[in-house]
Amino acid sequence: MNKDLTCSQVAALINFYITGQLNPRLKEYVNLHLEKCPVCRKKIQELQKIFAKYNGIKNTAQNEKEEVKTEFINNLSAYMDNELNQNENIKIKKMTISNPAARKELETMYKFKKIMNSAYEKTKNDTKFDYSKDILSKIQDTNEYTTDYFYKLAAAFVIVTMAIIGGFIYLYF
Repeated sequence: MNKDLTCSQVAALINFYITGQLNPRLKEYVNLHLEKCPVCRKKIQELQKIFAKYNGIKNTAQNEKEEVKTEFINNLSAYMDNELNQNENIKIKKMTISNPAARKELETMYKFKKIMNSAYEKTKNDTKFDYSKDILSKIQDTNEYTTDYFYKLAAAFVIVTMAIIGGFIYLYF
């Protein structure tokens, strides 16, 4: 291949050159042409500036979208519970109206909240068990057990004491 490229050949390769998709040998040929041709060099410099600005704008837009998405998701629960101020409520509403993904996220949160509420209600209805009565009955049962134990212990003490007194009376009389 001839090392000297024409301006039209460089123009055909310019996109690949700027994006870094040329093989090293072809890139070297383009560089050799750019050293000799100020017109092509100027074109490439201008296109590189435009490309850099485009990438900067694209990255900024993506970062802003990510920030908005993060803010949206963080405020979604508070929105559903009516805990946001008016401006934040409007932001959430605008986002859900204009963005199908945000609308889907909100719908998912509402479904999740509905499922959680129904699970809570079911659990609440299923557990009509009165824990206070259960605890009181256990305390009362414990008192009965303690009382029964106390009476038995007292009876044993009285019997032992009477046996001792009876023994002394028997020995001395």
